[in-house]
Amino acid sequence: MSLFSSIDAYELDPRAGEVRVRVARESAPALSPAAESEWSRQKRRNDRLHDGPILSVVSFDPGRNEIAARRDGYARLVVQPRVQTGVRQLSVTAVLIAYEGGRNGRAFALMGRRSPGTRIYGGLWELGPSGGLPAPAPCIDTLTAADLHRHLADEIAEEAGLTVRTEGVPVAYIRDRVAHSDDVVLRYTLGELREAAASPANWEYSEVVWMPIDCAAAWDNEDTIAATRALFRVLGWIDET
Repeated sequence: MSLFSSIDAYELDPRAGEVRVRVARESAPALSPAAESEWSRQKRRNDRLHDGPILSVVSFDPGRNEIAARRDGYARLVVQPRVQTGVRQLSVTAVLIAYEGGRNGRAFALMGRRSPGTRIYGGLWELGPSGGLPAPAPCIDTLTAADLHRHLADEIAEEAGLTVRTEGVPVAYIRDRVAHSDDVVLRYTLGELREAAASPANWEYSEVVWMPIDCAAAWDNEDTIAATRALFRVLGWIDET
């Protein structure tokens, strides 16, 4: 279902089975000369950039909740769109929910403003934290929903200073053709808002706030990344019917 020109968003159906990632055994491709030149230019502009192993999505089967991926390199992601490499980084995004006055009270979701030094969308708001999945060891060819949760739990602690004590529930799959990324979205319920003291824990967020879910429409503007705005609709926070 196309919600914005650059976004495809799918609600994950639990009846389709557990989210699973199949990883091809092939090694990551090398940088082409054109990509090498663009990578050097990007590093001169942003000294936080460093290459490393990532996973790139080959295909997604929404009927089976199954992702086919291959090993690739972060540099081949960053050089796009100037040098097209076909990389779509496989990432995970958290939807963190807390309540004011118990589970029947007002619900809030964590929003983070991306720092100017991030690869893309610096200064904009998003549901998160989020992060790209690193490529696993060469002997591993399958990742499960539990593997995705473990990586995302680390991102939540590193970027927002919060600890999640239960596994996240996969709720959506978002393809962002501008960011060259595909995100598996996991929802977490943290409990009482007053006990969920979030703050930027590293450089990737300049600020974080708890957004009342019933105010999501007020965040549906160009200060919020399109993938998050698509999630507002997938999750039923904005009803346009």
